[in-house]
Amino acid sequence: MKIQRLFRVLVLSGFFVGVSTPEVNAQQAETRLRNASEKDVEPATPRTADAPLPTVEDLLKRSADAIGGEEAWKKTTSRRLKGLYQSEDSSVFLGMEILQKSPNKSLTKLTLPNGMTIRDVCDGHTAWVESSARGYQEYTGAALAAKLKQADFQDPGNVEKSAKGGKVTGMQKVAAHNTYVLEFDGDKKSHSKLFFDADSGLLVRSEDVISTPEGPYAVAIDMDDYREVTGLKFPFRMKRTEKGAVILIRITQVTVNPPLDDTLFLKPDFAK
Repeated sequence: MKIQRLFRVLVLSGFFVGVSTPEVNAQQAETRLRNASEKDVEPATPRTADAPLPTVEDLLKRSADAIGGEEAWKKTTSRRLKGLYQSEDSSVFLGMEILQKSPNKSLTKLTLPNGMTIRDVCDGHTAWVESSARGYQEYTGAALAAKLKQADFQDPGNVEKSAKGGKVTGMQKVAAHNTYVLEFDGDKKSHSKLFFDADSGLLVRSEDVISTPEGPYAVAIDMDDYREVTGLKFPFRMKRTEKGAVILIRITQVTVNPPLDDTLFLKPDFAK
């Protein structure tokens, strides 16, 4: 039963995009994400007249400095993260390994309790999921756009390029953090919000809403428990809310600049 429940969670969170889930429609998914956002994000205490909002440039620079500095990140071309991927009710745990290669390649490997593995891959242009149980399926539409943005945003330099044309719109409370909110449009079909802790400068939440013919497709990622690894800071606790499901991610190990061959991110021969 846990394996069946796990597959349902993976379907809802973006894996196995071709599987039908009639009991969770777009409106229900949007409602759940909105409710989760309202619970985690609240208006902050109003700013005083002598505390103006930071500029976009200052906010992005402070954030870059908080995670180790722009120059240090430029020397970081790859990352390997290991940890646990769990359902919201903590009833199911998966072993997880994430490989990231700049500027926008990523691979997430999940190991199920029965030994089966799932590979979720983005090569910077397309994204797909592979498993022995469900075969091969490509992401399309809004799900693909969300995957590409997630892979793009794993590199702080890409975040700066995308967000520097945005606007700091105010302050909001995110869990225990007072944050500055930076909003920007990635393109005509997407709108993003980044929430930076007002004290530390660290990015603690991102929200992306992608317009589709079926309605808005929203993805939120909460980041916390930043820890230093070789002079850089990584969030060791994350929560992803997408398509009506909440997934919790706990990182246990980070390796900076491991050798990662580009062939790791290639499609299977039969899918090319």
